Formats: sequence, structure tokens, C-alpha cells
Amino acid sequence: MALRHILSIDGGGVRGIVPAIVLEALDAEFKALGKDCRVADCFDLIAGTSSGAIVASGLALPRPGEDISASPSDIRRVFETDARRIFRRGWFCEIPIIGRLPQLFGPFYRPTGLSDILQENFGDMVMADARRNLMITAYSIDPRDIVLFRGGPAYEECPEGGQFGMVKVRDAVMGSTAAPTFFPPHRIMRPEGPDENGRDHWTAIDGAVYINDPTMAALTEAIRLFPGDDFRVVSLGAGRVTREYPFEQSRRWGFSQWVSPTGRFRTPLLSAMSDGQARAVGRQLHYLLGDDYFRFDYRLVQGRGSDRIDDATRGNIIRLTRGALEMVEEMRPKLRQLAKELQPVY
Repeated sequence: MALRHILSIDGGGVRGIVPAIVLEALDAEFKALGKDCRVADCFDLIAGTSSGAIVASGLALPRPGEDISASPSDIRRVFETDARRIFRRGWFCEIPIIGRLPQLFGPFYRPTGLSDILQENFGDMVMADARRNLMITAYSIDPRDIVLFRGGPAYEECPEGGQFGMVKVRDAVMGSTAAPTFFPPHRIMRPEGPDENGRDHWTAIDGAVYINDPTMAALTEAIRLFPGDDFRVVSLGAGRVTREYPFEQSRRWGFSQWVSPTGRFRTPLLSAMSDGQARAVGRQLHYLLGDDYFRFDYRLVQGRGSDRIDDATRGNIIRLTRGALEMVEEMRPKLRQLAKELQPVY
């Protein structure tokens, strides 16, 4: 009976820099111990939602034209240097409240910046090119279904290998990151052709609409791939939302207040759903796995970054980095424990 290791990475937009920093710290602990393996090589399955899908794919796929995957430092730099390309906005959008009005009538951002970045980092690689077993979550609105894009060594002989193996990684990530009102849905063609209902595509939106923390889905998938084995899970958050909705205000809210991006509470219904799902998963995994569940996250209090997924300002990147580094120091004993016990998977 083997001990299998799972890495799961939450979504969070710009806050994807947080899990990248945690992985960078784990990589530094490896080096301090004299280990020359890469972080990704120590996990049997890597899963990610939304911005977590960018991190997961960077770890699992070789860089274009190379044999090795990106390092956590490389992935961190994507969020530091390219976030403003992804969330590019004009001067009008910076005006409080009024600047958000276009988001009421269509996607706030064009997908071209993100698409270009994914092309640069993944080229035309497909899910079957993953060096480590990889799972990317999305939700299809046409046809209606959850979609778990999967690829890697364990899927070569599985039905999922045929179903998803030839899906381009950039398409899977574009679907996983297509947050409603921020980006348009992303159409992904089925590489194996139409399904039994004649559908030849998925119309994908952000996996965070139902599973921002994909850890439970990842554990379930690992149990299916490796029946009878034991499991240890490393789950990386992207900053825990702490914004509260006072009773005296929220009791009067209607549809527009609960879902509007223009108010100071910023789509509170979506935020509450995402936060509630992540907290529920954390509690379930704690009960199921006990000491074999490692969760790295921190509260987005003042000075540690904004809870807005599209705040790509330099100041917010600095604050998120500060919060992540403070959290790393607070949880250094757990990082060191993991670094000592993790070994490459062959």
C-alpha cells in the first residue's frame, strides 16, 4: 500500500500569486535539504481551479521546447509581470462605481491578454503532454455539466485519456478561468468528436462557480486512480476572504445588491458561495485525513492584499506578496515537514 500525494490549488485571479509563493518556499526547503528534485515531481496528482489551473499546468507541463516544467519562481513571475495584461482596463474603468457599469452588460475584460500569455507558456501542448497527472476544473453551460479536464501518465490507458488527452492545455485553462462577468465563456471542441447526444463542444466557464477549492474532487479522483492506497493532501489557498456583510445592510438587499459588481461589497453572493465551498471542503478533509491534510492559506486582512480577483495594481501585488510571505513564516514547520517527507514519484 503506497502513500500518494495530492496537490490542490484554489482559484483567486490575481491572488494566484499566493500559492505560487508557497510552492517557491517549499522548493527552497528542498534545496536546503540537498534535494535536487522539482516540487511537481513529488505529487501523484495536481489539480487546479481558475488561476490555480494556471499554477497546476505550469507545474505539470514542460515548458515549450524544453524537457522540464516551470519552477514555482517562474510561475510567480507570471502573476507579478503579466497580471495587468490579463486584467487590462482603460482609464474609465478606474472611476469608482461608474467604471464598473460595463460589467453589468457584458464581460469586463477581453480574453486576448490571457490567451496570449497561455500561448507563450504552453504553446500547442495538450493535456496528454502533462508530465504529472493533471486535473483542471471547469463548468460547461452548453451542454450543462461539470468538466474535469485530465491528462498525464495515469490516464494513458483510461477513457479520460481519449476524452481529454488531445484538448489543448491553453483551452482547458481558458475555460477554467472564464469567470462570469469578467471574461466570456470559452468554447472547447471535443477532440474525440460528438458525444452520444451529438454535442461536439463544451462551453466552459470558471470552475470556481462550483468548486473553487478542488481538493475534494482531487482526492476522489486519486482514489479512483490509485485504489487501496493511502493519501496525503497539500491544499493551497489564494487568500481567504474576510469581507463581512452586516445584517442591517444585507437584510434589505435584493437581486442587484447580491450580484452587482458595482457596489462596495462586490458580488457578495458569488463571494459567499466560493468561500463557503472552500470552508466546507477544508472541514471535510480535516475530518477524513487528519494530519495528512495540509492547508496553506491566510486571511485577507488590511495590508495583506485585496479580495478582488482583478486588482492587478502594483500595490496590491506587493501586499499579496507580503501576506503570503508572512503566512509562509508562520507555517514554516509544516513546510519543513513536507520537504523532508516528500519524495519524487517514479
